[in-house]
Amino acid sequence: MTTTNVIIGPWPGPRPPHPDAGDFPEWAYSMKIWPFDILEPGMTDVEIEDRLEEALDEGADTVIFYIESEHMYGTFVDTTGFEEVIVMVDHLTSEAQVRDLRTIVYLNGLEVMTRGAFDGSCEPTGVPTMASTHPDWLQLDMDKDPIVFECQHSDWLEPDWEDAWVSPFSGYRELFRDRLVSLAQAGVDGVYIDATFLPGYQTDWDDLRWGSTDAAFEDAFLDATGLEIPLLADLDSPDFQRFIAFRHEAVAGYLGDLATTARSEGLVAFWESSTNDTGESTVLANETAVTGRQGLGFSPEIEPEGDWLAAFRMAKAARELNAGRPVIYLGWPGSEKAARIEYAIALCHSGTYYPTADISVPAEAFAFVEDLEGVLSRRSPHDGGVALVYSVRNKDFTFENDGFFDAYVEAFETLARNHVPFRIVTLEYLEQDGLDGISTIVLPSLASISDAEAGIMAGRHIAVVGEDPGTLDELGVTRDAPLPLAPDVDIHDVGASLPFDISAPAGTWIEYYGDAEGGSIMYLFA
Repeated sequence: MTTTNVIIGPWPGPRPPHPDAGDFPEWAYSMKIWPFDILEPGMTDVEIEDRLEEALDEGADTVIFYIESEHMYGTFVDTTGFEEVIVMVDHLTSEAQVRDLRTIVYLNGLEVMTRGAFDGSCEPTGVPTMASTHPDWLQLDMDKDPIVFECQHSDWLEPDWEDAWVSPFSGYRELFRDRLVSLAQAGVDGVYIDATFLPGYQTDWDDLRWGSTDAAFEDAFLDATGLEIPLLADLDSPDFQRFIAFRHEAVAGYLGDLATTARSEGLVAFWESSTNDTGESTVLANETAVTGRQGLGFSPEIEPEGDWLAAFRMAKAARELNAGRPVIYLGWPGSEKAARIEYAIALCHSGTYYPTADISVPAEAFAFVEDLEGVLSRRSPHDGGVALVYSVRNKDFTFENDGFFDAYVEAFETLARNHVPFRIVTLEYLEQDGLDGISTIVLPSLASISDAEAGIMAGRHIAVVGEDPGTLDELGVTRDAPLPLAPDVDIHDVGASLPFDISAPAGTWIEYYGDAEGGSIMYLFA
């Protein structure tokens, strides 16, 4: 069993980035991705080749493909089904290589579905499923009930499916690693891992199912903390706070383990987060700032529904909290106009474009990426001397009222509207990362700050949004007196430290970069 060391939440002490965090091939930073779509069982060689020709005609250099519709027991867990699929994967990759196309396979990290598991009356059909064959691998909630959904219709579930969520410490971890080895041997270039969180698909946010309490998870938590898993969700309880912190590390460690296997086999590993820069990362344990230290490429799933400042914020956070790794922006635009905006945001924060929705792609989109490649590859971070502080534990401590997150969003939007160049830095990693070059720090309702973190921030200008900083220590205990981090500047007075003036229309968000090959300052309008 793989265990993990807890280092966030109530515990001080940073963890350095994974030693392979920046070890990516050049092609991964600049991809023109076309959705191959689904490699369905029974698809003919000609159908596969036609899909690849379509991608080539669109000007793509990379394709992402699913193994069956979503991530299925019968073609991933079941050995016979997987071996049949590998034959098709081998043909797909061989034909892609002839066309100079890279291939990335989409997989779910902890979610396994089974089609045809139930009849019209929601009675089991006897088809093998994850829950029926590996009940000991399942995530359990605090009532010790398996986190399995049956006969549920949603955006990605059909009424006859079982939707099972497995524990990151179960035997599924080793099976997944074995499957990665087989996919690499079949010629795949990369793996894109989605749905890696606890406790599965939430259907009722008024009655959250906190997972996992399975035996393997219990053993790992006991080994790391010396504690039993609390069976009552109480955010004021130190033991439950430790459980929340451990859950972030459990998911990150699981993904990091898969990424290590992928890298050893020559696969480039990406992970998708549907909770990127949202308040949901506490309950789902899919925390961008933590998993970003594991050395995977990152893909934020962003559905802003027209709130383009939120989309810009999420994309910037994805890049900042996963520094040095390639980013695949995953949006779901509902119109051609929305697609053009998302295209601009994607290029502001990455060198890759991946049109995901079934609408018209902006004209000459891939050609423009190619034309810009020489500029995009020269970008280096530029912060204007300003840092906005993001915090995992303050986000967790205020999960029920979004105290930290609301203040963080307000601070981000103020800086963005005023066109101030700034970095996003993570409070829990300040001891590792430092604040070199930063003269002004923006603190959004950071009640919990350690002495060491405060020492690193001392001596700089401070702007505060929301609650006073430093009223709690890193364990969430109230201090006798707040830390000496009093604000000396209003956030609205934080200016752009630039050798030129910026004048842009209201509602225009700007991303700033330095030029790695010279002294110029680049800035890209999103």
